[in-house]
Amino acid sequence: MIIANLLGGLATLLWMALVGYVIFVFVARARGRERKIRLSVMGGILVAALAASTLASSIVVIDAGEVGVVFNVFTGTQETPLYPGMHVVIPYINTVYRYPTREQAYTMTSHPAQGEAETLWSPTIEGLQVGIDSTTRYAIDPRKAPHVHNSFRNTYVEVLIRPTIRSVVRHYVSQHTVTDVYGPKRREIQMAIEEDLRARFEPEGFLLLSFDIRNVNFTEEYAKAIEQKQIAQQQAEQMQYVLQKEKLEAERKRVEAEGIKDAAIVKAEGEAEALRLISQALRENPDLLTYRYIEKLAPNVQVIMLPTGAPFILDLKQLLPKVSEETPSQP
Repeated sequence: MIIANLLGGLATLLWMALVGYVIFVFVARARGRERKIRLSVMGGILVAALAASTLASSIVVIDAGEVGVVFNVFTGTQETPLYPGMHVVIPYINTVYRYPTREQAYTMTSHPAQGEAETLWSPTIEGLQVGIDSTTRYAIDPRKAPHVHNSFRNTYVEVLIRPTIRSVVRHYVSQHTVTDVYGPKRREIQMAIEEDLRARFEPEGFLLLSFDIRNVNFTEEYAKAIEQKQIAQQQAEQMQYVLQKEKLEAERKRVEAEGIKDAAIVKAEGEAEALRLISQALRENPDLLTYRYIEKLAPNVQVIMLPTGAPFILDLKQLLPKVSEETPSQP
């Protein structure tokens, strides 16, 4: 590159010197001075300028990240490209066109910046519109740069890249539901689009590096419907939680009631057994009830009145020893 620039600069200076010399002679003559164009000087400058221009045109330096395509005015485009480095071509007959081999990106987004495209809107299998934000990374295949030159020149983005991406994305989105596009099959759809684009790009001289779905957009109406669905789903989950809680509470109360029931049965059985034993004791010793009654009286009570119809008064001092003798001792 430096050599070619130096030769080009030298050729430019020589051509300027040649033109300046001719102007100098004519200006001198216009002022009445005797000046003649020296053919030797003019010829020398002309030969040097032609030589420098020829050398500058014959030396081509291809930078890193570029590839050169040689076009010959007689034979057309050469099949072998020029790779990075210095090359010598036939001046004035061969023309070198440069193409970038660096990674390039084609982006479709809802907020496009300079060099980006707008979101691609496509119908799904249900007929609903979804917007696909994506980035396609690609590069020119250096080996096929001559084909790119013959087929597209510098219009490959408008002629090939953009229409192919839009066509393939629409094709695969239209075969799936909205849920598939932004849900569990999103990765599968992305990989299918990438493989299809690769198959279409490679024969045309382009390498597909990756295809990424960055975002899925919805129409305003559908976005509201999704929001309402999510709210309803959350409410359903909350209701399910409440129902589960009520079921657990009902189960707890049932177990508690079973426990109370079992306790009441045990208590009733105990009371029944106690009554049976008391009844048996009374049958065996009728005076036991009177004895128990007397035991509950205050210790300083000596005489008691029996209920109406009893014709006598009980002397407790005489009755207690008698009952005590008849009552069998407790084990």
